[in-house]
Amino acid sequence: MSDQQTDTTGHLVDSAHVHPDMTGSHGMLLFGDDVLYLSHLPRFHSPHNFQVVLSVRFDDDSSRAFLAFRATGDGGLYTFLPELFPITELDPRNGPRRSSLEGTIFSGHFEREGVPIVTGAVAEVLHVVYFGELVEREPGPDAELSYICFGPAGRLRLVHDITARPSFDHVVTARIVPGTLTDMSGRPLEDDVTAMSFRFAQPAEFARRDLPESRLTSGEIVPGTLRRTPSPSGMHGFSAQIEVAEEIWLEIDELT
Repeated sequence: MSDQQTDTTGHLVDSAHVHPDMTGSHGMLLFGDDVLYLSHLPRFHSPHNFQVVLSVRFDDDSSRAFLAFRATGDGGLYTFLPELFPITELDPRNGPRRSSLEGTIFSGHFEREGVPIVTGAVAEVLHVVYFGELVEREPGPDAELSYICFGPAGRLRLVHDITARPSFDHVVTARIVPGTLTDMSGRPLEDDVTAMSFRFAQPAEFARRDLPESRLTSGEIVPGTLRRTPSPSGMHGFSAQIEVAEEIWLEIDELT
């Protein structure tokens, strides 16, 4: 996403500060295994014009109920509908940030015949993985497909980076293929992929057009470039083969 910067904790954020009250019903996709994530389901109209990804931990009772349901379910879609709140309270630059969200966990999409399975669930916000505002701009003719990625290298989560209108919201799981890392000049790297993990979102770019029909698809292996935010090693980016595993979510119509 253009006009981005990192804050002092390593968050990737949009550089334009947000001041208006953005209170609303901010429904979110719920996914993950060892770590649970919430990804705001964005729109281009206020107050929903934000891409936000959180790592969360639910209260014990809600967590047990959700995991028990998921263990007997069909591995389908889950969403979380918080009570009304200003989404800008999650902006890591505008502290004190909101530390928890209370709401209902749904099996399926909460607006599309989803079934509530846990009410009064409290999600503790562990990390703001990503926070950015959607900006109304025309897509460039040569815009490259880009995602924000986070999590361990063997079980990456990638969320499509919405940079222009029209666009699409897309979430997949993937892995970095061991032995395929090169630096930005193409020289092989000996980094241990199994030890890699991204706590905060990193930009990942793919040499194809930024269109829904060019999105990452399950089963493909595609070269990608991860332009890491500043790291102690000084390595600002690397390329690797990315193997796409599962499509978790795709929304096109709401972002046209």
